[in-house]
Amino acid sequence: MTMQKGKKFPFHPDDLLSEIRDGVLVLTINRQARCNAWTEAMREELMRKLLAADEDANAEAIVLTGAGPKAFCAGQDLGETSADIVEVRATLDRFASCYDAVRNFSKPLVAAVNGVAAGSGFQLAQLCDYVVAHPNVRMGQTEVKAGLPSIFGLWLMWERIGSRAYELSLQGRLMEAKEAKHLGFINEIVDEAGVLDAAVDVARRLAKQPRLAFRISKTAIRCFDEERYQNAWKVAFAAYREAFESGALEKEVQRFFENRGVDKF
Repeated sequence: MTMQKGKKFPFHPDDLLSEIRDGVLVLTINRQARCNAWTEAMREELMRKLLAADEDANAEAIVLTGAGPKAFCAGQDLGETSADIVEVRATLDRFASCYDAVRNFSKPLVAAVNGVAAGSGFQLAQLCDYVVAHPNVRMGQTEVKAGLPSIFGLWLMWERIGSRAYELSLQGRLMEAKEAKHLGFINEIVDEAGVLDAAVDVARRLAKQPRLAFRISKTAIRCFDEERYQNAWKVAFAAYREAFESGALEKEVQRFFENRGVDKF
């Protein structure tokens, strides 16, 4: 498979499914042929849905999940990777905007992790308020194996587990669910068939908290690490610039496609 330079996948309505379940908006990443790897257009749509749900009284909370049994989200679809440094910076800016929307969502936001959560898919889960998974889930930062610098995800792990994040990030190792729960990346492990129902139950429970107190508390939590969050993006921008300007990154992504592919974990 040849890497497409600057290719952008169009958004299809079925890529991000929406369903209201008793006041909980369930958003399902639905690109099973690509292990639910998300695209720029999907992230833009997710941002729109988050902003709309924050203002919609009928949406008391959101649950994010993936379609099918294999993956929650395999991260960025590498088919969109560009060799143009200007486009790379623009892509990272849009990633940051998406993550800002996730962080700024004032209502309960729960991840129902139904399969592999890798790279930015792992990051998306960690930006949620609560993570439900099943025993066969694997998750972690896999970017280095695809030739991508592991920066923002490394920072997210560092915030939770300190220096052990080095080992996980530099090896690009996926954790089993038991280890991920022990380290604090998963809050609750349930039977595979019950992940979504359990996540919806958590979302409902959190939504019953006094609305103002919940919103102000989430805002305060963001304030605690806002400076470090912004610095992590600054470091990530510089790292990606260095990697792309070297010319090595394009070759490494191409090698990843040829030797492994995004659909093989």
